[in-house]
Parts: sequence; C-alpha cells; structure tokens
Amino acid sequence: VSWELHRFNDQKKFFLATDDQVFQFSQPTRRLYAEHAIDSSDWYLIFDPLDREDYGDLTCMLADTGYNNSIYLRRRLIVYSEPFVVQSSTKDIEVNEGDNILLKCFAQGLPPPQIQWMKADASPLPDGNIRAIGAVELPINDIRKQDRGIYKCLAINLVGYGDIWTLKVNVKFPPYIRCPYPMVGQAINFLVDIYVECYVHGYPAPRISWYKNDYGGQISDTMSVDVLRPIWNSYKYKIEATIPEPNICTDCILSRLTVINVLASDLGSYVINATTNDKPYRTALASVFVFETPECQQFITHRNNIGCKRLRFTTNRASLTICQSILLLFVILTVDLI
Repeated sequence: VSWELHRFNDQKKFFLATDDQVFQFSQPTRRLYAEHAIDSSDWYLIFDPLDREDYGDLTCMLADTGYNNSIYLRRRLIVYSEPFVVQSSTKDIEVNEGDNILLKCFAQGLPPPQIQWMKADASPLPDGNIRAIGAVELPINDIRKQDRGIYKCLAINLVGYGDIWTLKVNVKFPPYIRCPYPMVGQAINFLVDIYVECYVHGYPAPRISWYKNDYGGQISDTMSVDVLRPIWNSYKYKIEATIPEPNICTDCILSRLTVINVLASDLGSYVINATTNDKPYRTALASVFVFETPECQQFITHRNNIGCKRLRFTTNRASLTICQSILLLFVILTVDLI
C-alpha cells in the first residue's frame, strides 16, 4: 500500500509511505506513522500531530497497480486551523502625498478567514469608515497626510483567536508651520527672557532655522531668507527642539527660540524657516512678533534673576548719611576759605 498527499496550500504532491516505511515528515520530529493491523487487510496512516499544511487530497493506492487500474481510494483531508497572515502581504511603505496605493492582506486557515482593515489608533479609514470588512485589498486613492499611520489587518474565522498583520504607511508631505502665539510681549531691561514657540509639520522631518527680521519687510514662503539675520545658539539666544505628545500632533517638531535678557534691540519680528532635506526642496516660513509690555511677563527668567525686577541703582540709608556728611564738610571748608 502506498500513500500520497496532494497538498492544497502550495499544490505540492508527496509520496508519504509504502507499507510501513515512511518517507516524509520525519524531521525535525517524526509525526507520520504507517501501520498494518495484525490478521487484517487494513492499513493506517497516522498524523501525530496533524499540521495545517496537511490540508489536501489523501490517496491510498495498492502499490503494484497504479492509477491505471483504478485500485485506489481518495479522501479529502480537512484540517480546521486558525488563520494566519502570510508574509507576502504588504509591508511598511512610504509614498508621496497624492499617490494611489493598494494594501494587501493574504491569510490562510480553514474555514477561510474573514479579513478586516482598521487603523491602530481607531481613527477612520480614508473612506470615512472605522473598519473595512471582507476585502483582501484596501485601496487608498489620492492619499493625504492625514491618512498616514499604522494599519491593521485582522484575519478571523471560527478557530482560534485570529491573526493580526500591521504595517506603517508614511506619507511624504511638504513642511508647514503653526505658531500658537504670533505676538508675544515682554518688558525690557528686567534681566528676564522671552521664548517663542512654533510647531513644524512635515515628513521627512525638515531642517529648522531661526532668523531676526531686521529689514522690516513682509514675510512669505516665496521670499529668500538671505535678507534676514540668522540666529544661532549663543549667550543671547537658545534654540531647542522637542517631540510633542501624540495627542498634540504627529510628525511634527516643537521648536522654541529663547531670547535671553530682553533689551530694546531684541524687539521685532523673528522668522522660523523649515526646509525639506530632499529635492525638490520645499520651504515654509512663519513669524512671531516680540513687543514691549509695561510690566514684566514671568515666562522664563534668567537663572540669576529672582522674579521680575528692574535693573536700577539703589542707595541704602548708611550710604546716604555718609554722602550728606561729606557734603556738609565741603560746605564748611568752603565758608572758612572765604
């Protein structure tokens, strides 16, 4: 007796055994056995354990006849298995804003799994629905920056807990800038600082630079920054960049410029510039205006300053008494000389 398996998952055919001699599935651990009942004409093929890949047509055939004499028995070996997503599904991708893409999720299992698409953060899919059910492919046409994120493919059937395939979709888009407070005030000559903040959006992350607009012209994305005075980290300026919390924004950078010890010359317009690192270069500009206030605004103070105190010359009572005594002595000497 010979045994043959026509496996459905990969359409391969295996000669499993002849009589009690097994040819397949012995490595790394044997899981196939062929046995013959004593004093009987019955033959048994035992799978221990049964694998999901064993799903297919199993044929028992008399070894000395072949198919031509039609002495064989064929049965469908059905293996109920929980779903799993195969590696040929779409992996992480990076596209340009406006592109059309097609996400694919291929799953195996029996009964055939149902496919569901969703975003990991539970935000709506590009079509406005929270989930897309039953489709192996998820098309996204004219993709926008808000469509970026982590997508999940869930394969489920009546067996097991299902399988999840995740992939990240990155969307390249040009930078743009949002400054929450376009005008910020501070008193001068108080030994206090002032900071201005802007959120810079863009993917990949753009290069960020700050300038002082000393020439007074209008700011627009088409202007050249060559007419502006560049700002660097120094005794006068401090530039910082942090990643905000995801609930504030994603794919953005919080850029903060601190002006140390604000003086009258520090008032005016400050310009932030964001430029892409890849060609074609794209640029975004925004400005924040710093004006004088009559009272000190306690934003960030100099490390040597306690509170908002104006710099001024003071004279204590002892010094005043000494000055008065010196003046009186001068008057007396003058009278005597006369």
